[in-house]
Amino acid sequence: MTQSVRSAKRLRVFVFLLTVIVSAVPWVLSQRSTSEAEKSAPTTFTEITSRLHISLPAINPPSGTFKLPISIRSEEYSLDYARRNLVPAMGGSIVVGDFDGDGHPDLYVIVPGGANHLLKNRTDGTFVDVTETAKVAGTGADLGGAFGDFDKSGRPSLFVAGLGGVTLYHNNGDGTFTNATEKTGLKGKAGELATSVLLFDADGDGSLDLLVTVYTDFSVPPAKKSFGFPNDFAGASSHLYRNQHDGTFKEITEAAGLTSNPGRTQKAVAADFNHNGRMDLLLLRDNKPPVLYRNQGRGEFEDQTWDAGTEIWKYAYVDAQTSDFNHDGKIDAVLWSTIGNEVLLNQGNGKFKQDESLPLVYAANRAFGFHGMAADFNGDGYDDLLTVDDKGTWHFIANHGGKFEETPFALSPEGTSVSSESKSEVQPRAFFAFLTGARLQDSGKLDLVALTMDGRVEIFEEQPNRASGAASPPRRK
Repeated sequence: MTQSVRSAKRLRVFVFLLTVIVSAVPWVLSQRSTSEAEKSAPTTFTEITSRLHISLPAINPPSGTFKLPISIRSEEYSLDYARRNLVPAMGGSIVVGDFDGDGHPDLYVIVPGGANHLLKNRTDGTFVDVTETAKVAGTGADLGGAFGDFDKSGRPSLFVAGLGGVTLYHNNGDGTFTNATEKTGLKGKAGELATSVLLFDADGDGSLDLLVTVYTDFSVPPAKKSFGFPNDFAGASSHLYRNQHDGTFKEITEAAGLTSNPGRTQKAVAADFNHNGRMDLLLLRDNKPPVLYRNQGRGEFEDQTWDAGTEIWKYAYVDAQTSDFNHDGKIDAVLWSTIGNEVLLNQGNGKFKQDESLPLVYAANRAFGFHGMAADFNGDGYDDLLTVDDKGTWHFIANHGGKFEETPFALSPEGTSVSSESKSEVQPRAFFAFLTGARLQDSGKLDLVALTMDGRVEIFEEQPNRASGAASPPRRK
């Protein structure tokens, strides 16, 4: 074959490839345009509370009307004063769980300063209040709770934390509960303020043990003529109860090594941070940095907070969630404080480091109420972040394969919508007492379940992406 013939063939091949590339350019540009449009369109949630037949009475005064810090004269202070004025100022929470075993999530709404409410999911897209029948109205001074099958009955019982300790409502299996607190060996203290309950297997025996976080003891006020709440109140030790496998619990707090670092604890999370098959504990306090207890086995823990990296415990954090944010097989943590928020990446050697891709968001400068949450909003398998700053502006931080980037977000009241041309056409509610994500409906869409400052529930449903016309894929957690 002559040189000229070979050159001609190469030229024809080159022309063919060039034609293919040129013809593909419009498609590539259109894909890029669509991707950028989807990226700029807000993640939108629209309120559907009335559609779900949820309507709870507002409490008066709302928790948001308590201006912190609350100034108190010693002569006016009493345990009853704390119940009426201090506990409601902390706001309540909502527990999501299937108490009746029908496969649909129910809601237990905890309202300090008012009655709690058990909302049964009727499986037809609506809820009904069954509190009176179920006999779980609470103490009027509750803050947190959890569902858990501690006795392996096949039915989740209800644990509720508040002033006086923890209350255990045993699930009878017929839609009713029985107060079994004393029967199960859970002893409270009148002035002790329990903030949350955490059910986890502390000793690896296959049964749920119970950690009750404690904020302070209101029966021991500051020794001053006048003082403020919360800053002048001392912290306290939380309580760990071991499951005795006979329907009872036994407190093992001191033997477990959990009394060495008390604080005003708002919440605790459990995770196997060092991948040894044992659940560690991270306690969040608002008067000092968090404490990390490594599980040594047999229900014994060791404070290894500073071994995990002193540079990461910058603030007194008030909330946290765990997730494998970068899918490296190690459990990470996101922490929220009144000063700054951060994602801590687990290095797998007992240490954490701060994620540097997290956008700067000024923290909500308040001791109580919603600060942030982690959930997989777009169904890609990576947990995203939603937080609110001190001005009441919401920030949605999408997780793109382990890298975080802020994108538009909007909450829309019932009967309104947000267009893709506007990032904030409708201003979302600024502050909630509590907010979590749940898939309440058969559609599998992510719902935002919120508790307002005055004790009402608001539910927001994820809407299709306006740019692509597609919603996140149906998926239940």
